[in-house]
Amino acid sequence: MNVMVFLVAVLVAGLVLVALIQVGDRKPARRGGQKYPSRQSAPRLADGQIAARWLTIQGMAASGGGNGLRQAIMEADKLFDQVLRQRGVAGETMGERLKSARTYFSDRSVNDAVWSAHKLRNALAHEMGFDLVASQARDALAGFERGLKDLGAL
Repeated sequence: MNVMVFLVAVLVAGLVLVALIQVGDRKPARRGGQKYPSRQSAPRLADGQIAARWLTIQGMAASGGGNGLRQAIMEADKLFDQVLRQRGVAGETMGERLKSARTYFSDRSVNDAVWSAHKLRNALAHEMGFDLVASQARDALAGFERGLKDLGAL
């Protein structure tokens, strides 16, 4: 009888422990119920480093053909996001930061160009078989450049 009570107590204690561990491991879910690993902040870039990275991105675009253009857009989007974070623009995602950054841009056309560039980056990253047109890529890079200039990074 005592053994049975002991086994039930151990079983209940184990279930409680498992439940506590599961509750402690939960992180807030994001849109679509997806969970993302927490991002570590990227090292802070000085304006000279931003300009140097931008030159590297332009080199990728100029010399890499289709793959170079894809890579240049992906890197430009990352650089732009890092600049937004460094400028203290609010938002958990790049899209949220872009919404918050509207007032940083000289006019609506710059805001629209950056949004268009970011949407192209998302299409490249998430749509299988996305066919990148060189003129689209050049427009996107020009949009990121205009935005970086308005943010005072270039």
